[in-house]
Amino acid sequence: VPPKVLLSWARNLAGSGCADHYFSGHWAIDMMKRGTKLIVVDPVCSWEASRAELWLQIRPGTDGALALAMLNVIINENLYDREFVTKWTHGFDELKKRVQEYTPEKAAAITWVPAEKIVRAARMYATAKPAAMRFGQPLDSNREATSTIHALNCLWALTGNIDIPGGNVISRPPFGVTIYPYSTQEVIDLYGEEF
Repeated sequence: VPPKVLLSWARNLAGSGCADHYFSGHWAIDMMKRGTKLIVVDPVCSWEASRAELWLQIRPGTDGALALAMLNVIINENLYDREFVTKWTHGFDELKKRVQEYTPEKAAAITWVPAEKIVRAARMYATAKPAAMRFGQPLDSNREATSTIHALNCLWALTGNIDIPGGNVISRPPFGVTIYPYSTQEVIDLYGEEF
């Protein structure tokens, strides 16, 4: 089941930019051929952004404000998956309180993404069932992005798109074979617990 919407955040189809990486965009292109709509968060008009239903041309380094504004819209418009939130999440009331500070208008001033596009992206992602999200190296390799990645994971959880077909699937390495590059246990075996 392909997602109805793929939110591609700080990631391009050519891969992560790692020297040992490969072209990982085949699956995204296949989903697009099957009708998946794209929301792309990227400062530049990449190949993917040029084919997106909605391109959010973000000011670099302001991803957290955009994510919090999207959470603001989803929570305040009751677009979240109440059943999933009740059954599987912790801290919803605290998150609801925190995101009130990040209205789409405030985030627009920070991110340079127009408020109406922020609202449209939040609604589009939250109402698509299923929806998926992927984010890339600008966030993965940046310790200052920990809070941003947490906010992105909150988007997964609030919309109930965790571990469902067409959503963000939680997986383990097949047959105990690590896919990329090492599992936590393999790192411990190689470098010791202190590492």
